Amino acid sequence: MPKSEDGEKPRRSWREIDRSRDRSGRSRTSADRERERFEKTTAYSRYKANLDRVFSGGELSDALRERLDPTGKGKARDAALKRIREADDPRAFAEAIEALLAEHEFPDDPYLLDRSLDHPKPAVVLRAIGRLGALADEGKLGKPPASLRQRLASLELTADDPEVQEKATALAKKLFG
Repeated sequence: MPKSEDGEKPRRSWREIDRSRDRSGRSRTSADRERERFEKTTAYSRYKANLDRVFSGGELSDALRERLDPTGKGKARDAALKRIREADDPRAFAEAIEALLAEHEFPDDPYLLDRSLDHPKPAVVLRAIGRLGALADEGKLGKPPASLRQRLASLELTADDPEVQEKATALAKKLFG
């Protein structure tokens, strides 16, 4: 320790004070030791790796998927949604939407529903309009996609089915006033 200028009493530096604070006299409990031992196991490492994979948008592990989705419908739905997202041309998109709707309902994705309004079949367009309306009623729609207003206006003017025109007009009034 450095001595004070008058030489009487040694004073501790701030570095020494901080160092002594870091070395607190807290003893480790058996629970702390147990937790540290568990964190070093391979089971814990696998558990953390699976969690990282799930939260980074990757696939679920087989064991976790079996617990959450024992029938396998979720995996089939995810595959159908992936096929929709990867569809480049309108024909492939329409086929992918029809494949999804043959087994499942529309997801709560406003952007997918908005894009589905361009589907050539009026029945699919009506289902998309209905789902958008339900999302708006439930408060899950949030801020609608920017293109939704234009797509609804286009449907009001150009749709061959009068029911599609009517529902598009009603949804546009509900969402945009």
